Amino acid sequence: MEIKAILDEKNALELDFGDVDQSLVQLLAEKLNSEKDVEFAACKVDHPILGSPRLLVRMKKGDPKKLVLSKLEEIRKEVVDFKDKFVAMAK
Repeated sequence: MEIKAILDEKNALELDFGDVDQSLVQLLAEKLNSEKDVEFAACKVDHPILGSPRLLVRMKKGDPKKLVLSKLEEIRKEVVDFKDKFVAMAK
């Protein structure tokens, strides 16, 4: 997975996720929008077949990169918790 920064400013960030499925980017945008300091977060795909998902984040205050990292860690923990519960259920 190659992630490219399209825009990297004090209060704004735009990342291109290349060939990643847009589901992860949609989930990340949803998590970001739950934060009070986020003005706007969205997943954008220019073309449903040919386009790559982009994450757009604009903050009222704070560092968008730090918040993205924090939300990715939150998603990682949720996935691990789900996996553990599923494995326990499947036994």
